[in-house]
Amino acid sequence: MTNWDRLFGTPERAIHTEVEFHSWPFFIAVYETSRMSSCTTSKRLLASFCEEADYLEWLKAEYDDGTVEWEEQ
Repeated sequence: MTNWDRLFGTPERAIHTEVEFHSWPFFIAVYETSRMSSCTTSKRLLASFCEEADYLEWLKAEYDDGTVEWEEQ
């Protein structure tokens, strides 16, 4: 599963994602949002980028939920 599939793969997933694009200085921030009450929400920063190419590469990369362990060589 890629980061794009996890965050935007279905409408149910996309409603919990917020992406902010800032033009000066150029900056992209990706947040996971959740409802706290009927009038408030919270958001947690998932990733931030200073270049569009890095953001696009991250979307295409495999999602890392922290359970993958790499073997040391």
